[in-house]
Amino acid sequence: MPKKKKIAVVYDEASLDISSELEMAFSGKTEHEAKSTPEDTSLMSVIEQVDTIVEVLTDAGYEVSTALTSPAIGRLMDKLQEEKPDLVLNFCESIEGDSFQEMNVAGLYELLRIPYTGSGPLTLGSCLNKVRAKEILSFHKINVPSFRVFTSPDEVSRKKIDFPVIAKPIHEDASAGISNASVVYDRDHLQSLLGDVLRKYKQPFLVEQYIEGREFNVAIVGNEEVVALPVSEIDFTSMPEGYHHIVSYEAKWIPETVEYKSTVPVCPAKISQRLQQKIQNTAVKAYQVMKCRDYARIDMRVDKSGKVYVLEVNPNPDLTPGDSGFARSAEAFGWTYGQLINNIVESAFKRSVGTY
Repeated sequence: MPKKKKIAVVYDEASLDISSELEMAFSGKTEHEAKSTPEDTSLMSVIEQVDTIVEVLTDAGYEVSTALTSPAIGRLMDKLQEEKPDLVLNFCESIEGDSFQEMNVAGLYELLRIPYTGSGPLTLGSCLNKVRAKEILSFHKINVPSFRVFTSPDEVSRKKIDFPVIAKPIHEDASAGISNASVVYDRDHLQSLLGDVLRKYKQPFLVEQYIEGREFNVAIVGNEEVVALPVSEIDFTSMPEGYHHIVSYEAKWIPETVEYKSTVPVCPAKISQRLQQKIQNTAVKAYQVMKCRDYARIDMRVDKSGKVYVLEVNPNPDLTPGDSGFARSAEAFGWTYGQLINNIVESAFKRSVGTY
């Protein structure tokens, strides 16, 4: 009887975001209203994702264990060296709330010579640095919104800015730091916003052109042969007046908010075959240019003229069963959740033995 392959599922606990504080500061919410905001579900998403994936992989015949990265990275190293897994299913997106450490955890697997799912350290670091990602994509003739980087609110008065713009922290993902207040139409608002968020996030902020239009994303699986899953659109038609058509932190993780209820995913997107092909081709090119591996999600906007802009490349996207865009796209393609996870794992195994 062949020996079961060992898979270690490594994950981190999601950290709390301050987007709700920003929203209160710039939308006039009272402290009482802020305190009554429903619970953030990002942590529950991680736990649900891990539990389901353990079950899926166990059913597929693998010997599965789990490991948490925080608070002591040394314990993770000891566990991996003791267990000697054949593959790590890497769901680590931060260490103790520091998302920029995501690339270093992948580097740890490299040093221990343990194969793992997903992109390597250079891709993870480049995609997390929104400026670096845009520079790489632009070099390869992929459209991205025009942008500037701010390290001080004082710079607002000195730089040319074409409003409206959207402000984002450079080194965060999962919409952390993005709220309804992040879309800005004048210098005074931008200066006030940057003063607050620079102090709280302690990192530069990206201020980029706000693309008026439709928002799409494409989930991709594979390496040498990639599969672009059906295009998904975020339907903002039910968004009330006064709320911007963006996928904010609230829209992603806080179900009882207006933003969450008014960002409705539609997959497959109701678009022409020509536009579908254009979006998928752009997504695949971005995936390959950023050297993503095994799986990733590409977020895009299409303006009124039909021009496709890549907003972000997400090499370690949410895979929560049922609720995540990735799982929804896989289902629209005809895969069960188990098939999705097993296809990602098989891609990583094939790559690790040198087929890609």
